[in-house]
Amino acid sequence: MAAKKSGRTAGSLNKGKTARGREDSGRSTSGAKQRNAPHRGFSRLNIVGSIVTVLVVLAIFGWAVFRSYAVTTPNALANPNALNPASRLLAVGSAAPDFTLRDVNGTVHHLAGQRGHPVLLEYFAVWCPVCRGEAPIIAKLTNAYTPKGIRVWSVLANPYGSNYESSGRTDLSLATKDDLAWFARTYNVKHPQLIDPQFQTVNRYGIYGYPGLYVVDPNGKISYVADNHESYGTLSKQLDRALATRAG
Repeated sequence: MAAKKSGRTAGSLNKGKTARGREDSGRSTSGAKQRNAPHRGFSRLNIVGSIVTVLVVLAIFGWAVFRSYAVTTPNALANPNALNPASRLLAVGSAAPDFTLRDVNGTVHHLAGQRGHPVLLEYFAVWCPVCRGEAPIIAKLTNAYTPKGIRVWSVLANPYGSNYESSGRTDLSLATKDDLAWFARTYNVKHPQLIDPQFQTVNRYGIYGYPGLYVVDPNGKISYVADNHESYGTLSKQLDRALATRAG
């Protein structure tokens, strides 16, 4: 009887050990799973981060290659990477910075050489809808005021061609002489269209919107500034005032 009782006790102990062993094994496996889970998540984040980094680098490289190609296009008139205008337009009453630029025909135009004559400077872009809307007004002013001694010059102030705006600003073809010829033909431009290849004059005059307008009086002082569409009446009034200014 004692042996049987002892046998039952040993069996019970063995069963208890087995159950505890299973529990310990379960806890051990669960702990391993918990310890391993963060490692797997970290690996996924690393992979995603690496992919994003590669894509960004490729995009930057592709854009740099495209810009480099565009700048070296033989018939491009200006360097898009050089456009970096001052943060504001020049003030009325300040001296107009001197410049020397060539027009599309190669003729040299020197601002300081116009002393004694008022100068209307229009900074424009061939793709700009506002510039196109104002072009007939500039043409009318040219016809009316050039005989009175006023100089009217347009300066190409943006590097992109005529389709830039109509394409949703996705066509980054650079402006060429053909674009300027089209603009002149379409809007009856008779005054000089000047080219600023490295945008030195555009940047100095603070042209960040189009059109940008300056009236320079006979003494080389800025008498009027505007950065949007202006009416014929407004501009003619400013030109009459400039004509009335005595050259010093």
